[in-house]
Amino acid sequence: MTVPTPAPGYPQQPDGAPAPVEAGAGYPLPPRPEGGPGKPGGQLNAKQKAVLGCGGMVALFLIVTLVAAAMSPSEAKSAEAKPAPTVTVTVTVTATVTVTATPPVAAKAPEPSPTQEAAPRTALVPDMTGKSGDLLVEALKTAGFADGYKATSFHDVSGQGRTVLLLSNWEICDQDPKNKAIPVTDKISVGVVKFGESCP
Repeated sequence: MTVPTPAPGYPQQPDGAPAPVEAGAGYPLPPRPEGGPGKPGGQLNAKQKAVLGCGGMVALFLIVTLVAAAMSPSEAKSAEAKPAPTVTVTVTVTATVTVTATPPVAAKAPEPSPTQEAAPRTALVPDMTGKSGDLLVEALKTAGFADGYKATSFHDVSGQGRTVLLLSNWEICDQDPKNKAIPVTDKISVGVVKFGESCP
């Protein structure tokens, strides 16, 4: 077995193998091999760069081709389809509609139900013959007439055609009706003469 001879200046182990070398004082590191003439180690020359660039382009082309082949035909077509231009169309429509409305039918007013009218209130007319006219008015109020004066119609029966004003001065010669119940809305006709005169 041949033991390699260590480079001059490097320490040796007992078995003759070169000992590991650490950078330090008195042990310089050996120089690195150059990558090419005039080039520092690890750098590429122009020819190597051109070869790597062409290889990268070929690989990129192959990837794009595989992706395009994996796409469905419909997706490829839709990707290639261009958007259609937008067209705006304005349409103006004018229409005339004539509507004839039916006149509303007038609703008939409800006919009043036939109801029996209430009979007017009645009152008994007392016989006041020979008494003064003012006493007859009071007696009518007592009997139930609202206004005894309005319920009577006095007239002069002496033939002189005088106007009866002060009832206490006039004597009742006759009245119609008397001792009879009549509606309170009816009139009582009373013939009078002045006291001291004879009734016809």
